[in-house]
Amino acid sequence: MRILLQLSGLFILTLIGEAISALLPFTFPGTLIAMFLLLLLLVTGAVKETQLEESASFFSRYMAMFFVPAGVEIVENLELLRTSWLPLLAISIISLFITFLAAAKAVEGAECILARRKVQNERAHN
Repeated sequence: MRILLQLSGLFILTLIGEAISALLPFTFPGTLIAMFLLLLLLVTGAVKETQLEESASFFSRYMAMFFVPAGVEIVENLELLRTSWLPLLAISIISLFITFLAAAKAVEGAECILARRKVQNERAHN
């Protein structure tokens, strides 16, 4: 029963994200807004990690099933992919490096922020 309540909460957040997305004057994915809302709730402590633990492990356990429709769609459109494989390969490689660079910079930034906080905490305690 707890997992149903947790999933209901996540679906409600998704609906709120979609509603906000529909109200915006520009296109922005509602699911991304829902993730930001969830992050905000977790950071503020309004929602605890333990309150979502069961549903998170459920999604992790069955994540492969969510990729089946995408795989079927790729197989159905193989002919289209054959005609434009080179641009798709180039885009994939370029986006791989951009994603890698962005992730590395995000980690560097997070480490920098944590180091500053550590120094500030040490100064405050001394």
